Amino acid sequence: MRTQRRLENISTSISLVGLALGFTVLGLLIIAKEPDGGASITGGILGILVGVAFLVSACLHWKYCDQIQGGFQPEEVPAAEIVSEIRPAGVAIASF
Repeated sequence: MRTQRRLENISTSISLVGLALGFTVLGLLIIAKEPDGGASITGGILGILVGVAFLVSACLHWKYCDQIQGGFQPEEVPAAEIVSEIRPAGVAIASF
C-alpha cells in the first residue's frame, strides 16, 4: 500500500510539473510570435499565469501531500444511517 501511495505522489507531481512547463512554454511562444499585438499578448500572459498556478500547486502537493493523506481516515457508516439522513431531504425535494 505504501508503494502505491508513493507511485501516486510521483505521478501526480510529474503531471503537475508537466502542465506547468507546458502552459508556461506555450505562453512564452505566444508572446514571442505576437503577430497582431494585444490579443496575443493577453493570451500569452494568461498561459504563463496558468503555468505558474500549476507550479504552485505542484509545490503545495510536495509539501503537504503526506500530511493530507496521513490525516484522512475513512470510516464505515451503516447504510441505514445514510438512508435515514437522506430521506428527509428526498421528501422535501419531492414536495415541490
